[in-house]
Amino acid sequence: MTRIVALHGFLGKADDWAKFRLAMHDIAPLVEIQPAEIFVQLKSASLKTMKDWAKKFNQSQKSSHQERNILLGYSLGGRLALQAAMDKPGLWDEVILISAHPGLVGDENKAIRLKSDKEWAEKFIKLPWEEVVHLWNEQPVFIGGGEPQRAEADFDRPVLAKTLVNWSLGYQDFAEEELANLRPKLHWYTGEKDEKYVHLFQELRNAGFINDYHVIEGSGHRVIFDQPGKLAEQLARDLSLS
Repeated sequence: MTRIVALHGFLGKADDWAKFRLAMHDIAPLVEIQPAEIFVQLKSASLKTMKDWAKKFNQSQKSSHQERNILLGYSLGGRLALQAAMDKPGLWDEVILISAHPGLVGDENKAIRLKSDKEWAEKFIKLPWEEVVHLWNEQPVFIGGGEPQRAEADFDRPVLAKTLVNWSLGYQDFAEEELANLRPKLHWYTGEKDEKYVHLFQELRNAGFINDYHVIEGSGHRVIFDQPGKLAEQLARDLSLS
């Protein structure tokens, strides 16, 4: 049996994968989709970094493994999936990274991103919910896509703030050697309207860091919301799931 463990993004929930699950079930009914909640571990004071999360997550997954095990992550969930693959390269047969950044190069770039994420963390603590969610959705990277409804009751603000700081892209190195070793099993996806990530993935491919990437038509950054059906179709073809 094939199972796909799916990690949602920041300001996300496990059921963000609902439409993708339905679409994949129509294409490959024997593939089991298992959405995971990424925030649970952050309530433990001892688990601070993405590497801490990856190690704990991999430990929790060993007993659930099937014949073929695929790790799927969107945005922040993709960055976590990459960390999990680096932590235990042999644990996952393929790793699907949707709108996910591989890591920053240069101390200045990291410092700029960390400063921005700390500012966002403060906003998520102090601003009215509707205001901070609106500001979040106004970021350029989300242009051209839909906005999923987010209810304050579904989230823990301190955990969101902690996520932004502890798992900031400013702390994520561009691990060139690990990416090279994992390259055959990494699959990269983004939406055609997400100019930032289309350009990023082009550069990564041209530099030889990734084998290839796939662009989902009619989608922005939020591929799992914009085009879950097309994403399922593309994954099924690429991974020979149907």
